[in-house]
Amino acid sequence: GAMGSDEEQSPDWDSHGLPANIVVQLNKLSGFKKYKVSDIMFFDRRRQTTIGTEDSFFEMVSIRPGGVYTKAQLQKELETLATCGMFEKVDLEGKTKPDGTLGVTISFAESTWQSADRFRCINVGLMVQSKPIEMDSDMTDKEKLEYYRSLEKDYKRRIDRARPCLLPAPVYGEVMQMLRDQGKVSARLLQRIRDRVQKWYHDEGYACAQVVNFGNLNTKEVVCEVVEGDITQLVIQFQDKLGNVVEGNTQVPVVRRELPKQLRQGYVFNIEAGKKALSNINSLGLFSNIEVNPRPDEKNEGGIIVEIKLKELE
Repeated sequence: GAMGSDEEQSPDWDSHGLPANIVVQLNKLSGFKKYKVSDIMFFDRRRQTTIGTEDSFFEMVSIRPGGVYTKAQLQKELETLATCGMFEKVDLEGKTKPDGTLGVTISFAESTWQSADRFRCINVGLMVQSKPIEMDSDMTDKEKLEYYRSLEKDYKRRIDRARPCLLPAPVYGEVMQMLRDQGKVSARLLQRIRDRVQKWYHDEGYACAQVVNFGNLNTKEVVCEVVEGDITQLVIQFQDKLGNVVEGNTQVPVVRRELPKQLRQGYVFNIEAGKKALSNINSLGLFSNIEVNPRPDEKNEGGIIVEIKLKELE
């Protein structure tokens, strides 16, 4: 309702119905109510400080101030945070507000690993994704040790097989500086590294690049795994006015000649190369419509198919 008075009579959420300013554990909330969350705070147990929503951790949280949630939704949120690998310990509790809403506090201890003095970035596009580690609970210590050793070996092989990244030396330098300033590697630091690496790719026009994993966090080297967006196929298709695929009148080599080589199979997709292809093909004066689209290659995980769709002039 547009009228203020309507709102008060039929709110889309329920008042907590409790005295104001008391702390309520998640399991003490009612399963039948829809709670309105008025604000969200993070409490960092290690630093014993409260941090606001500007912190990089906030992007991992899907509940938002002003949102309305059931107990089950808040429990699911907590579960997601507990299993994401960023936290060693995480809790969620409510604080009752006088207006019937809840303030939510998420308290956490960030995951940390030993300090690292090396940084490596690898392109794992088109490689099989690394599987999370599953340990058998009945293993003896000796078996566990052997198991870890074999994982180390596998991971080392994986790194050696991966292709070097496009990331340039100055960005490596910046990340090394972050590692030196920090001491222990922490979840937050890994987020900052991920953001820095992705920013470089996106600024340079590598629109499909993504950091997918940090491997091997208990060694002295932080390994950043990137799927850069390798082109596995280039498809040129002609379409009629309605967008149906047709045999074109134009010879395909005429179009291919105009493509920058960065759009060929084996290169990493770059938006600038796509734009250049557009303007080159456009200058042929043969087409009423030209599209250059990268799309994920379903058959090759991490691969990109570049589709060039052309409508010929009448």
